[in-house]
Amino acid sequence: MQKTISPIVKWSQRKENVFLTVEVRDLKDEKVDLTSNSLKFSATAEGVNYTFEINFFAEVVVEESKWTNYGLNVRFILSKKDKTASYWTRLIKETHKLQYLQVDWTKYIDEDDEAEEGGKGLDDWDQNKFQNFDQGGADEDDEEAEEEQPKEGNVDDLDKEEEVQKNDQAPQEGEQEKQAESN
Repeated sequence: MQKTISPIVKWSQRKENVFLTVEVRDLKDEKVDLTSNSLKFSATAEGVNYTFEINFFAEVVVEESKWTNYGLNVRFILSKKDKTASYWTRLIKETHKLQYLQVDWTKYIDEDDEAEEGGKGLDDWDQNKFQNFDQGGADEDDEEAEEEQPKEGNVDDLDKEEEVQKNDQAPQEGEQEKQAESN
């Protein structure tokens, strides 16, 4: 029977987002269930099951939130529903401490300092490398199949493109004369 434990989860925030990092290498078979009020996570690494559930202090917007597995860790960017509210006083709704939850001091800033230090610790958090949460749309296999389909086109279009490329590389008549005069 595999051992099940809660991984270390570090968190920080900005006015509009909450950032979570699951500190376990080489996680596989991730199962992520995000609702506006909670996050359920499970995955395996080296024969160990890692799992946790967090009930958020306030609501998040699932459609605007993203996550990715970097291999070194799993990262979440959760979009806060109320983007004008003050910083959350804590991550979880409950007042008791969860032993596996820690403040990410490398990204921590005071709310008053966000204008000056808003990017602190977020240099390698490129949102373009994150994926959205699956909302019951096309699954990944369907998306891959769509990408593999050749685009419709005409063979004549390829011939025209080759002709344009040749013309771009050949010197124009006026240029040939200028080259001859300069030699």
